[in-house]
Amino acid sequence: MSSDYRTGSAPNPSPEMPDVERTTARYLFVISTLSNDTEERIATGELNEHLDVTPASVTEMVAKLDERGLVDYEKYQGVRLADRGEEFASCIAWRLCIVTSFFDSVLDTNLDEETAFDIGFTLPEDGVYRLRERIETSCLEICPESGRHETRCLA
Repeated sequence: MSSDYRTGSAPNPSPEMPDVERTTARYLFVISTLSNDTEERIATGELNEHLDVTPASVTEMVAKLDERGLVDYEKYQGVRLADRGEEFASCIAWRLCIVTSFFDSVLDTNLDEETAFDIGFTLPEDGVYRLRERIETSCLEICPESGRHETRCLA
């Protein structure tokens, strides 16, 4: 007997996490977080400070993400998410919201962002839905679904 753990909905369209590597996912999430839903570009210096990597590493990675169509990068102008990158960042934020909320409300444990990110990124989709079933609290501000309902995440 199998159960369907998919209660609620992931951000649509919901890209599969195996489509991106952890480092790529981290960059997309940070760009999304720093942009705060504006169309302005994020300076690569902001990324290297937030990610604690070298400026050369940031430049190399955003150039790769630009080639893959995940970001729009212009040298000396900064970077912003492309539509496809926004889809991935939204999915990542949704997973991070669920993991953080689960550990906080069910296990009464606070996770740092990096640990919550790693768990959310690694956990299979059905596992994320199973955690979501056990959460009784409102979602985090970072969740892409947080603005759609007054107190509950659709995750």
